[in-house]
Amino acid sequence: MDFQYTPSPFMLPTSHYDAKRADHAVAFIQNLKHTKGKWDGKSFLLLPWQEQIVRDLFGIVKADGKRQFRSAYVEIPKKNGKSELAAAIALYLLYGDGEASAEVYGCANDRSQASIVFDVAKRMVEKCPALLKRSKIAAATNYRNAGFYQVLSAETGTKHGLNISGLVFDEIHAQPNRKLYDVMTKGSGDAREQPLFFIITTAGTDKESICYELHTKALDIMNGRKSDHSFYPVIYGLSDEDDWNDEKNWYKANPSLGYTISIDRVRDACREALDNPAEENVFKQLRLNIWTNSAVAWIPEHIYDRGNQKIDYTSLLGRDCYAGLDLSSTSD
Repeated sequence: MDFQYTPSPFMLPTSHYDAKRADHAVAFIQNLKHTKGKWDGKSFLLLPWQEQIVRDLFGIVKADGKRQFRSAYVEIPKKNGKSELAAAIALYLLYGDGEASAEVYGCANDRSQASIVFDVAKRMVEKCPALLKRSKIAAATNYRNAGFYQVLSAETGTKHGLNISGLVFDEIHAQPNRKLYDVMTKGSGDAREQPLFFIITTAGTDKESICYELHTKALDIMNGRKSDHSFYPVIYGLSDEDDWNDEKNWYKANPSLGYTISIDRVRDACREALDNPAEENVFKQLRLNIWTNSAVAWIPEHIYDRGNQKIDYTSLLGRDCYAGLDLSSTSD
């Protein structure tokens, strides 16, 4: 696909785009191989949205030559290729970033979830002779720079004292609290000159969570309401004003639609959501990256909206009448 790169609007006036460093990261990743399905064994050619992220993160540097962005928050629906991108970035941080004794960690709500990205990275190394010959695959150790990439459990008590150069935090919406996020990102990379915390997730349902806090921060930065020059925000999804039944909006939320995702699969999932209330919020959350208040909608939205239709009171004359009274003082 043709791609014309334009640096992130969040690049500081004092920063600049280093094309050589960006090209190095892109070339490294595109020499890796896909590991699953019909893509297995094919070169990992970045889609435009993925290349934009890679070039922004690794090509935009401050006056001292160090990366501007320290944290990246990428929120996107499922099956757009975020796990593959995260795995490739983790490998670049381990092998290609020039960091001595690199320490790259993967974490999530549990070790099984965190292993998803790690296992993709492991298979990428196995398919790349140049990386495989200098590696020991257990915790993905790079003998050349004495670095490693390993998966961590979710217990926070054992995570203090890490010297993190790279972090992949998967599906942060599933975190029960902010403890693991704080332990892994607050001060853990201070001994490194340019650590990178790469956070990937789909939308969630808990608006009191650390994920929603990051989601809100990302939106505030994107809309000019807040400034954090070290935080790189990426959100693909629909707003409350967008019609979630409109196929054109599905492309807005899914930048890989038509490439890694079949439009027919999304159509099928939409039909299921319209027919089954239990599927509606699942479709919105996982397919369109819409934050919902619960995992299940009791009354489908398209049925609930019928209550907005104008009532012909004359048609009710002579019919039985039923009324409901809400006596709750604060919440239902």
